Amino acid sequence: MTAENNKKSPFEPEDIEQIFEQQEKLESMMKEKFTKFITIMFTDLKGSTAIAETEGDIVSRKLIKEHNSLVIPAIQQNNGMFVKSIGDGTLSYFENAQDAVRTAVLIQRGMDELNMAQKFKIPVLMRIGLHSGMCIVERNDIFGDAVNTASRFESSATPGDIFMSEDTYNALSDKSEIYCRFVKQVTLKGKKESYNAYKAFWNPQEIERDKAQGNGSNTAPVAKSTSKFKLILIVLIPMLLVLALTLRDKIGSSVGLGYEARSINHSISASEGK
Repeated sequence: MTAENNKKSPFEPEDIEQIFEQQEKLESMMKEKFTKFITIMFTDLKGSTAIAETEGDIVSRKLIKEHNSLVIPAIQQNNGMFVKSIGDGTLSYFENAQDAVRTAVLIQRGMDELNMAQKFKIPVLMRIGLHSGMCIVERNDIFGDAVNTASRFESSATPGDIFMSEDTYNALSDKSEIYCRFVKQVTLKGKKESYNAYKAFWNPQEIERDKAQGNGSNTAPVAKSTSKFKLILIVLIPMLLVLALTLRDKIGSSVGLGYEARSINHSISASEGK
């Protein structure tokens, strides 16, 4: 055996196990430090493109300034963290779902006041989407599937509305503070299953009108579980029938019922033929 073969391998089996253990500990520490359950909010300004085309860049810039002076302070006043602007929209997050919905309502009321002041020839509306979930939170940004889901809820909202996921609705500490209810199931881009969408109402007249129409139920349908139950029944019932018939034939043959039944039928047929 040469001296080269006698050299110790840089990674012995026990060393590899230690590396795996250290890696697991590091991942656990990273998850504990940087992963949090938060509520993500996306806003999107509808009408800014039309204003830029009809009234010019200076008026468009004025709109963005009005937008920022409304949205960013509202986020900060309600314990939120403004992350960044995305075109004419924003991304922010909150550690408390109640603060997030409260902020969304404040923004929509501010947008309503802006339109009533008629500072712009074209009405400007805001879409807001909210979703709560585990997310990687860094100093200046957030990452994870929860962020994508919140963005999809914003895209599903009608201009002027606040849409939230069922996770956000369930995370609200005081559901009586803001009138919210289930409105529909939505299919989000890139998602296989549909999501229950809840709407937070911010306009007093709309709230009264919605309540008068008897739409105050917060109960979301359980369509997914019902459809699965039906599918199970469709598959299971024929199998049970086949099994029952098979057992009946086997039991009948073992006690002579099959022969007796054939004898009775034969006797009836014979008597009819006479």
